[in-house]
Amino acid sequence: MRKKKKDQAYEEIRKLVLQRRSTDRFSFSENSLAAEMRMSRTPIREALQRLQMEGFIEIHPNRGVVIPEVSVVEVNETFALRMAVEEFVIREMTPQMTPENIGEMDLYLSRQKEAMERNDVLEYLRHDKDFHDLFFRLYANSLIFNTIQRVLDRFYSMGTNVLRRPGSVQRSFAEHCAVADAVRNGDGEKAASAMHAHLITGKNNVLSIPGNIESVV
Repeated sequence: MRKKKKDQAYEEIRKLVLQRRSTDRFSFSENSLAAEMRMSRTPIREALQRLQMEGFIEIHPNRGVVIPEVSVVEVNETFALRMAVEEFVIREMTPQMTPENIGEMDLYLSRQKEAMERNDVLEYLRHDKDFHDLFFRLYANSLIFNTIQRVLDRFYSMGTNVLRRPGSVQRSFAEHCAVADAVRNGDGEKAASAMHAHLITGKNNVLSIPGNIESVV
């Protein structure tokens, strides 16, 4: 079944938003998107309204569509949510991991290592997300999964800035390995503790990158 135009527009514009550099004050218009994507303005407008409701963009009458900066408050609140939810989920899921689940986790780690060795930040980030998503998928709570997806997507472009710092990818990979070791050993508390340390590092890195967030809280 072919995708509806509005769904196609949503996916393409969302991808554009997620891949843009967070240091750019990136903006575009409904008309320019319609011309570029060879669509009428109606599905473009519907897609933009949906993205605005999800917090990815802001629509201004005189300035067009703007990708908003993230505030210090939002960073702190987001990582507080992630720590509460991700630590809970991995603590719950660790004793339930099957050999097949462990194998999938190790596959994502292997792909992260390959991307790290190639110095491919975008590919590393994709498999970083796969690693985190795995535990939410296995926990099988759609409300938690969908909420976390929106949160992770909001910070996707920031991740590219963080991981371009020398040593950041290597540090992230080492922290993932610490989480994975605890999961393999069936130690839920240790896995949650390792995840907490990983998220604390992530929050501090996001807050320390110039241009990642608004200076005014």
